[in-house]
Amino acid sequence: MELYLIRHGESEGNRFGTHNGWAPTPLTEKGRQQAGQTKPLVEGVRFDRILVSDVLRAWQTANIIFPGAEFVFCPLIREMNNTAMRGKTYQDMVELFPDLYPECLDRFDYSPLGWDCESGRRFTARAAGFLDMVARLDCERVCAVCHAGIIKAICAYVLGIPDHNPPMSCSNASVSVLRFKNGRWSLKAWNITPAAGEASSNWNA
Repeated sequence: MELYLIRHGESEGNRFGTHNGWAPTPLTEKGRQQAGQTKPLVEGVRFDRILVSDVLRAWQTANIIFPGAEFVFCPLIREMNNTAMRGKTYQDMVELFPDLYPECLDRFDYSPLGWDCESGRRFTARAAGFLDMVARLDCERVCAVCHAGIIKAICAYVLGIPDHNPPMSCSNASVSVLRFKNGRWSLKAWNITPAAGEASSNWNA
């Protein structure tokens, strides 16, 4: 089995550098263009199931890449929940929590702020639960359209990296691929974008 992980295109939150969590933040025009440019990367791949985060920017991306396709909305692949910080920039948060916020940002764990934010431990457990669910599907290829945080948490779990937010780039509208074989997940491709010159015919290499 293979699991394709596609990050959403640029959102308004990405553009302005604000936290958004599960808030219904839409794609920018650039984000819609990014999704359109990513579409050819997976056009030749037959997916048995397409799972999509039910957060607006993810399903907007999925509708562009897979127009007319049947989706299954999956809350497990939402971004880390920091929705209470919606619309606040890095500087806004530093002014509110000058010592604590940079530590939370570095650990990608905002729960110490006490704003009903998701903890890093809970986030990692959600990523692991998603992989367990996918592994039980009777599918050859599954696609998940979601968010940078959960994609990085999933890959960190697969690679055995203790930090659920490893220092790995996950570009807007990028494609990463995991393989499940003999009861184990492995990383096949990471952060492929149209600029990398990849095409769907190369995924089987």
